[in-house]
Amino acid sequence: MRSFGNDAPEFFCFQITGGKKVYKVPLAASMPYSVLKKMQSAKSDDGKFDAQVEMLRKYMGDAVDELDAMTLGSILKAWAEASNSQGAEVGES
Repeated sequence: MRSFGNDAPEFFCFQITGGKKVYKVPLAASMPYSVLKKMQSAKSDDGKFDAQVEMLRKYMGDAVDELDAMTLGSILKAWAEASNSQGAEVGES
């Protein structure tokens, strides 16, 4: 019998400048399908960005609200690059 599960998820880890907390966001291949689906189903560029920010909120909590758009974009771009290097297509932020 075969068994399937969430074995050894891979994470994108980062810190915000000046902070000590390390945030861990699953790479796309380790991300729950429900979260990926919300990001992929967004229609407009603004909607896609909002969906990606909501994905970050899931793993960063309210700290995401204190970040400016440039920082959010940089985090999302780095996450996408790490996910793409793992072989999972996540789209652009």
